[in-house]
Amino acid sequence: MKLQENHKKPKTPKEVLLNHSEPKDARIQAAFRLMNDPSDEALETLIEALFTDPSPIVRHECAFALGETASKKVVPYLIKSMETDPNPFVVHEAALALGTLGDKRAVEPLKKLLNHENPDIKESAEIALERIFADYDNYFDERPPKT
Repeated sequence: MKLQENHKKPKTPKEVLLNHSEPKDARIQAAFRLMNDPSDEALETLIEALFTDPSPIVRHECAFALGETASKKVVPYLIKSMETDPNPFVVHEAALALGTLGDKRAVEPLKKLLNHENPDIKESAEIALERIFADYDNYFDERPPKT
């Protein structure tokens, strides 16, 4: 009698991340794998999950992963997430990811958070702005005042 092996094709990180029935930890690990994939498909998958995953922790990790990609293509999406996500945990991480990317397009949206009622979000915006301006020679001239 010949044994048949069950040959299931392994799931891709994209399949795992976008399947909300997968465990949260599996989706987070998929986001981390995609973080190290320089393809546009990986970026698009992380962006899609940033806006569609029902779990704030998964969206948080997608924001982190997008910041670590060093791709300036993701800046508008992180700004949108920072401005629209209802969860402060996600807003905090989107702000920090923007600071990591160091793109000046994030300055004005981040400045709006300096007066946020949530002190953690306010602090995240301060740190992100410090990161952005640390990348420029005119750091002390353009640095927003601390409130």
